[in-house]
Amino acid sequence: MPESVAHEAGSGVYRARGITKNYGPVAVLRGIDVTLEPGCVHTMMGENGAGKSTLFKVMAGLVRPNGGTLAIDGDAVSFAAPHEAHARGIYLVPQEPALMPELTVAETMFVGQLPTTTGLVKRIDWRAMRSRARAALDTLSLDIDVGALSRSLSIAQQQQIECAKALLRGCRVILFDEPTSPLTTHEVEHLFATMRHLRDEGYTLAFISHRMDEVLEISDHVSVLRDGMLVDSVARPQFDRTRLLSRMVGREMRTIPRRSWSCATDQPALVVKGLAHGSRFADVGFTLHRGEILGLAGLVGAGRTEIAETIFGLRARDSGSVTLAGEDISTLQTHAIIERGLVYAPEDRARHGAVLPMTIAQNVTSGLISRVRSRLGLMDHADEDRIGAETVRRYRVRCAGTDQTLRELSGGNQQKVVFGKWMGLSPSVAILDEPTRGVDVGAKDEIYALIEELAREGMAILVISSEMEELVRLCDRILSVYEGRIVAELSGEAITPERVGRSYLGHAEAQDGVEVAA
Repeated sequence: MPESVAHEAGSGVYRARGITKNYGPVAVLRGIDVTLEPGCVHTMMGENGAGKSTLFKVMAGLVRPNGGTLAIDGDAVSFAAPHEAHARGIYLVPQEPALMPELTVAETMFVGQLPTTTGLVKRIDWRAMRSRARAALDTLSLDIDVGALSRSLSIAQQQQIECAKALLRGCRVILFDEPTSPLTTHEVEHLFATMRHLRDEGYTLAFISHRMDEVLEISDHVSVLRDGMLVDSVARPQFDRTRLLSRMVGREMRTIPRRSWSCATDQPALVVKGLAHGSRFADVGFTLHRGEILGLAGLVGAGRTEIAETIFGLRARDSGSVTLAGEDISTLQTHAIIERGLVYAPEDRARHGAVLPMTIAQNVTSGLISRVRSRLGLMDHADEDRIGAETVRRYRVRCAGTDQTLRELSGGNQQKVVFGKWMGLSPSVAILDEPTRGVDVGAKDEIYALIEELAREGMAILVISSEMEELVRLCDRILSVYEGRIVAELSGEAITPERVGRSYLGHAEAQDGVEVAA
């Protein structure tokens, strides 16, 4: 391990006792007791809004608790800011990275602790900065250029940089808030290898994930939160999938079979022909019908998001056409496409789907300005609050009120607000890019039911998802994308996890219900 990562600050036992946190009248944490031990991966599970991320923010100095105590290596601590937690060897790897886009990777990693030269005149030691940044990245086996601008990084790379920053600061207690949600399977394997290495070196690790397979694979201890309370805490020999899921939702879980009904009609809603964009994808064509849920499957990087962004006018097409309800929209700007009834809920809600410092009501009505503007041109805040309240009620957003900012909500509840904002425009076609990323099991069921309800109402829906089970559960048809091309179409009984997996890996086989692209 490089010198910049070495740390000698105690054993790393971190205890939280009786932690409470309220946002207005809403109790988010209710007397939480947790002990994080060295050489252990301690996972926090729970539905969205259960308090997991809030607990981590309290332990990392981002949020001040209303009550309770924290202790590191037996010494009581209280943090007014994250840098105070860093000084005690505690670092939070956030769910949504917030890197400075105009800084290089090395500069971003050293924000707040720039190395300087020795001598009478202190200058930034750029060579040392790049060298130490490279060493931290090498520890994680990350092939990222330290001189690249942060804005050029993918979501996965941004998350990996946050992991490297934790090691760079020599933090012995590392809290991972859903670090795997934007990562590919291969990237998750890299992260888990790093976590295992750190665990074996005696580091204290805590982890939040909604992916049960990940929890079962990496965890040494699991604590389950529900409605702000600790309802279970168990070591590896005693936990299993059924126990953890039932504790999370307060009831026994059952496997939901693929639905047998379909509302798809033969009326085209969106027609894409011969669409191409640079080297990202080529010759993409399909028809999405009213009432249909069409899935776009494939590995991260296959070109699915780029296809969606080109349809929505965010990327310039090289060739091809897009027709919405019989009208060619290929040359229209995004705002005009929205006006004609096509909306796109992006994967990265923090960067493209919402404004986290704004309130729920403001986010929901950001696309409905004309509806909440008074005759004098001013904002009608009563109408804004009414529309916000309707969204909170319909999408079951757990919050203190419509005046609560999005940054105070859990990731899943942020996703529901973004979803509600776009559905408030009453679109005829919706593109949903990873609609349940970072959402727990219970909240996923709610979103699935909502998507199915919209299909029943006649909306045409294109779902992009990396989860095979999600696509199998929701979709009438699935198009599989491999290296920028649609390689197969599955429908009916052919939609199984095994066949979907084979198809988007480029291994599609001609069989009942499967059409393989030439």
